[in-house]
Amino acid sequence: YPQSLKAMILRGVFLFTPGEIDYLFQNGMASHHHPEAWEGYEDHIRLDPEGDWETEKQNLLGAYYKRLCSGDQVKAEAAAKAFVRYELSISKTFPDPTKLNHTLETPSILIPFALFECHYMLNNGFLRRGELLDNVEKMQGLPVTIVHGRCDHVCQPHAAYKLYKALNPKGDRADIRLEIVSGAGHSDSEPGLIDGLVRATDQFRDNV
Repeated sequence: YPQSLKAMILRGVFLFTPGEIDYLFQNGMASHHHPEAWEGYEDHIRLDPEGDWETEKQNLLGAYYKRLCSGDQVKAEAAAKAFVRYELSISKTFPDPTKLNHTLETPSILIPFALFECHYMLNNGFLRRGELLDNVEKMQGLPVTIVHGRCDHVCQPHAAYKLYKALNPKGDRADIRLEIVSGAGHSDSEPGLIDGLVRATDQFRDNV
């Protein structure tokens, strides 16, 4: 609904390409930066005595989704806890173990988040490949600022860059801005991202 907008501020761009989804949840590429977090993500499925690792390792998201939808509360809570632990562990440049453990204390409330994310990832965000960039003309005319962490290992910086280039292919629009924040990860509580988002908000407040 671009007609309802005056401007957009985006953080953590994710285009739902197969490569982004596989990097995060299937092919182990995330382990290049977070090997221990990836190991824990895999181990929850691999070490399940009721599971079939040789089959389930081909579709880890599907294996988590099956447990989250199993109707077994204990199994679903354990899967949600493992899934959320993995994602939160790779979301910040400097993770806080105390905060992480506090979040994981009540796994029953984590099930909706984990289930929602698995459902969307398994269905590619209910988008065909490239659909977001193919329809970027709907955003033309809107001022857009993208603030993205250089060390974001959940939503990789190349997705933000692709969107920026699609919006501003000639590089001649001053109202289309991309700020890749050095040292910042994915979480919107990262200090560098907070700074960038506040500055972008202030700019739109004064000029839009």
